[in-house]
Amino acid sequence: MEEDVLNALQTRTVYLPGGFDRNGKIIFIVNIVNDLQSWQRKCLELSVTYLKHSLSDLILQKGVTVIVDAQKDTARISRQHARFIYGLFRGLNITLYLVKSEGFWEKHVETCTKSCTKEEPIILSKARLTKFFDMHNLPEELGGSLQFNYDLWLQQHEFEKFYNKTLKAMENSQLLLQSNISTLRPTEADAELKKCAQVQASVHNNIETTMDLGNRILTRFNEIYAPTPPLTSAVIAPAAITHLTSNEVATNLAATTQLRSLMKRNLPLDLNCERSRIELRLNEIEKRQTELRNLWLKLMQSVREGRELSSLEEGVAFVTNWILNTAEQLFNRQQTIGCDVKACEQLRTAHNVLEMECRETYGFYGELLYKIDTYNGCKDGLAYRDLISQKDFMQFVCRSFASRLERRRNILITSLRFYRLVNEYFERTTQVFESLVMGNKMDDFTKAAASLKKLKDSQQNLVSIERELIKEGEKLSDMLSMPVKDALGRDLHIDYSDDICNVREILETTLARRKIFSDSVELQKLTLEQVTHIQAYEEDSRMAIKWLDDLYNVMIRCHTHVGCNIYEIQVQKDELQTFQKTGKSIYNYGCQLLEASQALRGTCKLSLSDAIQMQEELQHTWHNVLSDHSKILNEQRDQLRKYLIEREQLLLEVGRMVRLGRLLKTRLKEPFILDATTGKRMN
Repeated sequence: MEEDVLNALQTRTVYLPGGFDRNGKIIFIVNIVNDLQSWQRKCLELSVTYLKHSLSDLILQKGVTVIVDAQKDTARISRQHARFIYGLFRGLNITLYLVKSEGFWEKHVETCTKSCTKEEPIILSKARLTKFFDMHNLPEELGGSLQFNYDLWLQQHEFEKFYNKTLKAMENSQLLLQSNISTLRPTEADAELKKCAQVQASVHNNIETTMDLGNRILTRFNEIYAPTPPLTSAVIAPAAITHLTSNEVATNLAATTQLRSLMKRNLPLDLNCERSRIELRLNEIEKRQTELRNLWLKLMQSVREGRELSSLEEGVAFVTNWILNTAEQLFNRQQTIGCDVKACEQLRTAHNVLEMECRETYGFYGELLYKIDTYNGCKDGLAYRDLISQKDFMQFVCRSFASRLERRRNILITSLRFYRLVNEYFERTTQVFESLVMGNKMDDFTKAAASLKKLKDSQQNLVSIERELIKEGEKLSDMLSMPVKDALGRDLHIDYSDDICNVREILETTLARRKIFSDSVELQKLTLEQVTHIQAYEEDSRMAIKWLDDLYNVMIRCHTHVGCNIYEIQVQKDELQTFQKTGKSIYNYGCQLLEASQALRGTCKLSLSDAIQMQEELQHTWHNVLSDHSKILNEQRDQLRKYLIEREQLLLEVGRMVRLGRLLKTRLKEPFILDATTGKRMN
């Protein structure tokens, strides 16, 4: 279609010279050769349609003046032809002029006097065009001075053709980019990106070509319609200027300016309009180019985001599939909990290996969560929302699997601890029973206290071990009773009834062993406590015997003399009674201790010889103290009697001497000579 328009324009069936009539209507020149044939009608239609679309609405609103150049046509222009031309400009205010040669007027002078009616052309000669038009608005073919640059016009047409082609390519590219933004798959990004790159390069080349063509047209406008330089005769030589006055210089400058304004070629209105349209189209192309670049950058960003989202989706799918397939298969191979310490340790080691295999995947899982949370792309698209959904499912699967791993690890740890406590409890009870219950001899009383303390400590440790054992066993039983679910939350129906029964049997065995062991230990503790009491009683008995010996020695050393007066004798008597009372208390205390010792020995089925010997020794010591003291008292009683007789005699002598002394004292107070006068004694 564009080639037909170009061919029609090249025939110059109709063209725009660039001028206007005196009413401001734009002029169309129509060339008719011979009669209007079918091909000529087609060219006329295509050319008029194209030229009307090339003009702005402002110009077309003023109206159109059509000059039909029929100077070279010898045929008569019928009304049908005029109506056809009027039909091409339907809807516009049109004035039709028909220019005929001078020979026409010699035979058809009568038509010149007819008035212009509707859809009737005004027929006139080239010379009479000056009545309706100015010469500078008519082309040279019609006697005017307006030069028609057909090459420039074709360049403009080429620009418009290329402009339309560029606009269409840009629209297709924009639609393609928008379509790729909405439907592009990340896996097809490379192939589609190559196609888009080719389209982008092609569109960019078209835009550059169009911009270059438009700029060349504008440059050609400036070159053709640029003002001509002034004549050399109007230029004043610099040497002559020095001889002119100021008035003359001003007059010459004004003349030069006027001359330039006259010589300047003003740009016609239609070309000025076309130039404005070209500039607007160039601006529009540049704007579209900017939009295209933005869309291309947006496409690249979308592809980049798509690749990133695709990588994240692949990572999420990898983690999810690995958990649901590989990890579940590895996990389902480990379901037993072991029945002894060795088996539990082996299962714990295998579980650690499984956790080490899962560690890398869980590290990748954490990295994916961080990348998704810190994603800086568009978060409103379907791809991102789909990724969030996949991430939520991955988190559910990973958390479920991690919970199952943690539960399995806790079960193995509890099972291992339980069986270790069972072994330790049975070993410790056997050891305590053999060493402290059965192997403890009661003959050595000095080790009884240490054995009793050791037995109590061992019993407390066994009680704590037993408490932990029962606690771990009940905990293990409860954990095994809970249902086991896979990563998707489905029940696996794993039966741990045999293991639960085994744990309960071990707990029952432990309780039965505790009863037997507790009875033996309590009996052994009672025996050791009795032996400890026997030792304490006998030690206190020995101390009582020592006290009696010490009391006896004190009495012999310090209480063998008799007082000189009643007070001393009374004091000695009180002390003697105190000693006697103390000795009696010590003797009774020792006897009670020995009796309790003999009773405990009989209860413990121990020998009574040591207790009897100590009792005899106590009685012997007590009787020795009494016999010696009685013997001393008897000897002192005989001496006391002798001393009493001598005391009586001594007291008589002392009394007589006292009386004699008192008489002597009285006599000594009497005078030896009597006073003669008074008859009294004189001193």
